[in-house]
Amino acid sequence: MRILLLLVAGFATAALAQPANPNAEVRAAAQAFADAQLHGDRATLERMLAPEFLFVRGSGRVGDRRDFIDGFTAPGHRLEPLTTANPLLLRVSGDVAIVGGEAWIKGNDGGTPIAEHFRYSDTFARRDGRWVVVYTQITALPAR
Repeated sequence: MRILLLLVAGFATAALAQPANPNAEVRAAAQAFADAQLHGDRATLERMLAPEFLFVRGSGRVGDRRDFIDGFTAPGHRLEPLTTANPLLLRVSGDVAIVGGEAWIKGNDGGTPIAEHFRYSDTFARRDGRWVVVYTQITALPAR
């Protein structure tokens, strides 16, 4: 009987420790990643991008972690808050998730106005208890 009580207590404790929404951490990480891009926050981008991170641009060109960080933190790079639609969160496994959607972004890149419409997917992996981005892909869409 004592073993049964210990098992029940253990299961109850484990159930209480589980977040009410298992995707809440992924959503929070995705929001932090988006905010870091919007604000050119180098420290957050460096913390959130995996060392092997790859970025596939709408043109098909592949960039790495440094390209991505340098692009969002370059002098003269300024973005307005972006508009998103059709959000997507796919939990591939307990430690891998894909977050994506459709976005419209405006801003300025080194004195040149930019306005883009695209679909994106960010692949997150949980490592050492935190979510990092391992892959981002952009697909350009016609401007509206």
